[in-house]
Amino acid sequence: MKARLLSNKTHYSPTDPDARISIKPGKARALNYLCRLAVDTAKGVISHVQADFADSLHLPHLLTGLQQRLRTNALLLRDVVADTAYANGPNYALLEAQQVTAWIPVFGQYKPEIEGFTYDPQADAYHCAAGKELPFQWYDITADDSWVKLYWAPCRDCQQCSLKPTCVPGSKRKQLTKTIYEAAYHRAWQRQQNRRGQHMRRVRQSTIEPVFGNLIHHYGLRRIHVRGQAGAHKSRLIAAIAYNLKKLLRHQPTQRLSMAMVLPLPPIPP
Repeated sequence: MKARLLSNKTHYSPTDPDARISIKPGKARALNYLCRLAVDTAKGVISHVQADFADSLHLPHLLTGLQQRLRTNALLLRDVVADTAYANGPNYALLEAQQVTAWIPVFGQYKPEIEGFTYDPQADAYHCAAGKELPFQWYDITADDSWVKLYWAPCRDCQQCSLKPTCVPGSKRKQLTKTIYEAAYHRAWQRQQNRRGQHMRRVRQSTIEPVFGNLIHHYGLRRIHVRGQAGAHKSRLIAAIAYNLKKLLRHQPTQRLSMAMVLPLPPIPP
């Protein structure tokens, strides 16, 4: 593709239409595939791998494939440790619906509290420093197709308030915008504040990230020599199989099984 890489909405590769433009800070834009990986933090074994488009997040697809493989082997998924790329409301809600604890750091514009306002969960309303109520009013959709809840106070309350010059000087009333996944966000934020949350962050850094590094530097995943998402998926699958087989060959069982069998005595001649 000779044209300057701008956006997946305006450009594509005619030789590999499945490839997508990916952007990383400090790096040039390039056509790539994204490797999604699930690793068992106890033994460092790759439990699921897939190739996705580089401009999308596919936690639901990844979670479905992983759950199926674990159920086949009579295993349960109780905790998910991931980086901030998966930090969004739908992912938190999806994991909670499947009774899986998400250890995913909250990232972005989320704030656990709004300075100067207190929330009343029973009434689903906020109260400002002047004691005025901002009840829930309406749902809305943002520019990135995210659902939010709108809270605002009556115009008469704000117009007569002595705090208006500093609170909302350029508007008739104060309005607050919160994601519809506020409760799930808050629970995830609380988890990352405690000691176990800090421990799970270190677990991710010490187990999952080294696997990515090995696959890139020693198993040929820095660059693939096939075209199409199906080919990219096969390349990642073969690399994951090779990685797991190497770990299996190095595995030293801590318990050895032994069995003794009593053989019948040979017949004694008369």
